[in-house]
Amino acid sequence: MKKLIHHNFIKIRIQIGKNFYLGPGKILLLETILEKGSITAAAKELGMSYRKAWNLVREINAASITKIVNTATGGKGTGGATISKNGLAFIKSFRKIEKIVLLASKKEKKYLDKIIMEK
Repeated sequence: MKKLIHHNFIKIRIQIGKNFYLGPGKILLLETILEKGSITAAAKELGMSYRKAWNLVREINAASITKIVNTATGGKGTGGATISKNGLAFIKSFRKIEKIVLLASKKEKKYLDKIIMEK
């Protein structure tokens, strides 16, 4: 099972528009859909119910002007899901923000640790 990429001390949650929030869980789902080629396989890999994964995909697609996740209906061997070009840019942008925030916060985190750990 894949693990969320986290950095122990910081987790980014970005508000986009008025009602859409993006965090590492949604991004990991998109990355796993990209890797596995289906929502079902991605959900299984992440230990998530198909229903939850599908609801997250619907939420992501509804928030976007263009679809982030393209789905093909069908039974075994004929369905599947792909990540659109905008979806790939979406993932890349989130990971870039995450990296910038992590790098910027490391120094201050050490300072906070020093303050809290001193007695």
